[in-house]
Amino acid sequence: MAQAIKTLCGAVKAAALFIVRRPKDAAFVICGFLFVFILMELRHEQSHVRELTAKTEGLPPGTKEEVVVYRDRIIEKWRTGPAQVEYRERYLPPEGHVEIVTKENAPNKPPEVVVKDWGFAMRLGGGVVYSDRILPMLDLKWFYWKRYSLTVGITPKFGGLCLSRHIDDFTPFCNLEIFSIVGITWQGNRDVGMGVRINF
Repeated sequence: MAQAIKTLCGAVKAAALFIVRRPKDAAFVICGFLFVFILMELRHEQSHVRELTAKTEGLPPGTKEEVVVYRDRIIEKWRTGPAQVEYRERYLPPEGHVEIVTKENAPNKPPEVVVKDWGFAMRLGGGVVYSDRILPMLDLKWFYWKRYSLTVGITPKFGGLCLSRHIDDFTPFCNLEIFSIVGITWQGNRDVGMGVRINF
């Protein structure tokens, strides 16, 4: 813990010295970060507006049910009365998919919406992990359940099993996950770490 605080203080000190010694370059870097952040927030808000529009719009006349997929959301709307429409919203993981199953023997019943939000996967990813120091990591996602995943990762120091979670429900980053890793160093000792990762 003391080493982590020391590293953080060193990073803050280096950033402060950079701002004082090179204010023009620092202003350029800060403006670049702000520009990227504003663009991501705008994209997130536009997606949110589309979701709200899908929820608040009624169904067209003669339509009994409608299924809309927006990036990582599935919005189902169905008619329960002449002027009454209900809806349900579900999360769709990037590895998941949606199937519409129609029933041949019951043509009057609406089709069933099957959401595949868990299962096995083979998806490469990478990121950075902090374990005494910041290390690059390469990993393979092999199981997912909603926002959670299990991966196997390797770093220059150790390799192990990771538990990760998408953080798109409270940040604008749809492909970013936080994770913790437990593994064995190349010298045979146990090690742990935490970090962030993305899917390739």
